[in-house]
Amino acid sequence: MEKKKFPEAAEVKNYSYPEDEIDLADYLRIIWRRKRLIIFGTLICGFAAGIVTFLMPKIYEVSSVIEPGIIGFNKEGSFMYVDSPVNIKEKINKVAYNREIQKVLHLGPKVEIKFKATVGREAKAIKITSQWKEKDINTGIKATEKLLEFLGDDYRKIVENKRNNDDKQIKMQRNRIKELEEEIKLLKAACENTKQRKEELLKEAEKVRENTREIVRRENEILKKENLNKELFLLLYSNTIQQNIAYFNQLNDQLYNLGRREKEAENKIEKLRKDIDDINIQINLLNREKELISGIKVIQEPRVSLHPVKPKKKLNILISLILGLFSMIFLAFFLEYLRESKNKIFAR
Repeated sequence: MEKKKFPEAAEVKNYSYPEDEIDLADYLRIIWRRKRLIIFGTLICGFAAGIVTFLMPKIYEVSSVIEPGIIGFNKEGSFMYVDSPVNIKEKINKVAYNREIQKVLHLGPKVEIKFKATVGREAKAIKITSQWKEKDINTGIKATEKLLEFLGDDYRKIVENKRNNDDKQIKMQRNRIKELEEEIKLLKAACENTKQRKEELLKEAEKVRENTREIVRRENEILKKENLNKELFLLLYSNTIQQNIAYFNQLNDQLYNLGRREKEAENKIEKLRKDIDDINIQINLLNREKELISGIKVIQEPRVSLHPVKPKKKLNILISLILGLFSMIFLAFFLEYLRESKNKIFAR
C-alpha cells in the first residue's frame, strides 16, 4: 500500500524567503565590513570641521544692562517708570539706532551693527548685546556707548518736563503756605483784639455790678430815714437798677459773642496749621520724587565677554562628527547596494 503524499508539506519545505529581505544582522555585517570607511570618514569630517572652525574669525560679545528711569509715584505708591522695558526693548531692536550710530561713528558698510535687547521675566533690567569681530571690539564698545547716549536723549525731554512740573507744583504749594500763614496772622491779630475787647467788657461789667451793689446799699440806707417819699424813691432806684441789669446783660451777650468768635478763629487757625502740615508733606514727597526722577539708568557699562562666543569649536566638531557618522553609514549602505547590484548583473 502506497503512502499518501502531502503536497502542502512539500510546499512548506520548499518555501524560501525573498532575497531582498534583510534582517538586522545583515545591517550590522555591512557596517562591520565597511567599518574603516565609516571610522576614517567620520574622523576626516570632524578634522575638516575643526580646521574650518579654527580658521573662522573669533566673535566677542559686547553687553550692557540698563533700567528704565523713574518719573514718580502712582496712587498706590508704586514707582512710575519713564517707559516700559518692553517698549525700550522694541526701540533698541529696530534698525533706526543702528543707522544713526553708523553715521556718527563714520563706519563703513562692511561694519555691521546689530543690537539685541532682552528683558528679564521679573526684573526691570534690559540686557543689550552685540557681536563683534576681535579687531572691531573697540568699535563695538563705542557703538554701545552711543546707543546708551541716544536712549538717554530720547527720554531726557520727558524727565525734564516732569522735573519742571514738580518745580511748579512745589512753588505753588509754597505760595499757598505763605497765604495760609498770612491768614493765620490775621486771625491771631483778630483773636488778640477779641481778648482785649473781652477784658474791657469784663471790666465794664464789673463796674456795672459794683454800681448796682452801691445803689442797693444806698437804697437800704435811705429807706431807713423817715419823712421820705418812698414810692418816688423806689421808682427812681428800680429804674436805675433795671437799666444796670439790662446793660449788664448786654455786656454778657457781647462777651458770649466775642468768646464764640474767638473759638471759631482758634479752630480755623488749627485747621490752617493742619493744611500747612499736609502741604509740607506734599512738598516733601515732590522733593523726594525729584531726587528719584531719572532717565535711562545704566546698571552695567559696556564690557566685552572674556571668551569668544563664536565659533563654538567643540559644538561644531561634535555636530560634524555626528553628521559625518550618519553620512558614512549611508555611504556604506550605498556602496554595498552597488556591489550587490553588480554581482546580480554578472551572475546573469
